[in-house]
Amino acid sequence: MIWQGIAYAGALVAAAPQTVAAPSAQSVAPISLVPGEAVTLRFDDGDVAVGAPERGTAAWSRFDVVAARQLTGTTPPDAPVPVGTPMHSDEASPDPIPSGEVHIRFLSIAGRHSMLVVENGQGRALRYRARMTVGGRTHATDVCVVLPHLPSYEHWPDPVQRLELSDFRFIPWTQGQAPTCE
Repeated sequence: MIWQGIAYAGALVAAAPQTVAAPSAQSVAPISLVPGEAVTLRFDDGDVAVGAPERGTAAWSRFDVVAARQLTGTTPPDAPVPVGTPMHSDEASPDPIPSGEVHIRFLSIAGRHSMLVVENGQGRALRYRARMTVGGRTHATDVCVVLPHLPSYEHWPDPVQRLELSDFRFIPWTQGQAPTCE
């Protein structure tokens, strides 16, 4: 089951920076993305980052196109949502995610909507924080936990100019548990 986070652009999330001694997911430097950019993060069997983030151009998958159609046809919520919403498709399925990798793609939908795809190849769920810039103003936005070995889709019904992702950390997750959003 694939989950989507329909982000509420007005949500404020305060995240205190955390400092850790080992180069874990928590110590991955904040990642800034503009539409069309992608980043790959690699981790060992635990949550220790391996090497520097690899940057590239965001390419659309068949499932991304299906997700974008579904998301742009959904009325955005008036307030933050507490859990992600499952997505289903008979048209396409997500591509496999290499074990130990986290793929992040920031996509523009016709210059009117924005979509963030986070694919988690770890055996634990991934939590992170996000700040977005819309109309020259930067503020925090809510995002959902990314379940193990699955993609997660965040959608904003706005042309987001920039996203800054930070405070990456892997958390325990139980099979069948819905991804929480904050």
